[in-house]
Amino acid sequence: MKEVKLNGHKVDLYNSIEELPMVRFHKYNKCLLVDAGIGSDLSAFDGHIERVVRYIRSDKREEAAKELENLRQNIYMVIEEMSPNHLAFACLVARIDGKEQDDISDDGLQRVMQLLGGAPMKDITANAEAVKKKIDDELSLYFPQIFDDSSTKEYYDILKQRTVAMLDEIINGETSERQQRIEKLTDELITYNKPRTFTGAGSTEIAYDKQFEDMCIIISKNLHTDPKKYNVLEYYNAYLFIGKQEKERKRQNKAR
Repeated sequence: MKEVKLNGHKVDLYNSIEELPMVRFHKYNKCLLVDAGIGSDLSAFDGHIERVVRYIRSDKREEAAKELENLRQNIYMVIEEMSPNHLAFACLVARIDGKEQDDISDDGLQRVMQLLGGAPMKDITANAEAVKKKIDDELSLYFPQIFDDSSTKEYYDILKQRTVAMLDEIINGETSERQQRIEKLTDELITYNKPRTFTGAGSTEIAYDKQFEDMCIIISKNLHTDPKKYNVLEYYNAYLFIGKQEKERKRQNKAR
């Protein structure tokens, strides 16, 4: 646990995969998923507009339509002062002044943030980022086969190409060819993450919940335990163990 002071309260934060309950981690990731896809502030609003413009220029109408729908939800969240990023932080709060914070429903997480509402936003952000980094580092260390994100590497490769192209233009002068290359790479960066749907039966949130429930059923069936009582470390260990069991079963069937 990590102990911090926020708005005059002593706050205990989960900051290890050996402590963090899997159901909280699932909710935490879902909140971050919504924040990444919709956002709740004016910078996210500007990002949606930028992507819509670039999708229209590229004649990608379906992507532009999804961005506009996400923009509509972003405006709603700004007006209602709803922040999925803040809810994600609340998922990490174990106790406030020694009192357990067990309710991880949206209403329960909102109440946590109301208690901490007077804390400077920079303090909440700094603690959230520190805990996220520690958890991400632990997951990459323990489970590289699951959390080795090749898409992140690809994104940074495009970013590197754009930086080199901009330096080339500075050193050797502006040409239409160089400008076109920079613009093309900028398009790739800004539209790298395809817009997701957050409304209706096919929403990303519903799909994410279904995947989690499906995996819980598989773990329960194979190991005869309740995976919703696992911490993050136990859950992904079980996931990999079942995968090894399945590979061994197939190998034995082939050998017969």
